[in-house]
Amino acid sequence: MTEVLWYILDLIASACGFDLSEPASLFGFATVVGSACVLIYASYRALVLSLSPGEDDSRHIKRQVLRDKKYTDAY
Repeated sequence: MTEVLWYILDLIASACGFDLSEPASLFGFATVVGSACVLIYASYRALVLSLSPGEDDSRHIKRQVLRDKKYTDAY
């Protein structure tokens, strides 16, 4: 089973232009893992803040900007 996984990994890497027959450097591996972690965390935070921004106060600036004066009375 591991031979199949290594074959698929080698196939994907060669499609991206990498040669896995050479030993990988620790710096390159750490850079890729760190970049992937940052990307996953940023995507997670963007999704969470898009779904639930967290401003519940009726006097928040967001609500003042979005309020149209011709449809509401004085604030």
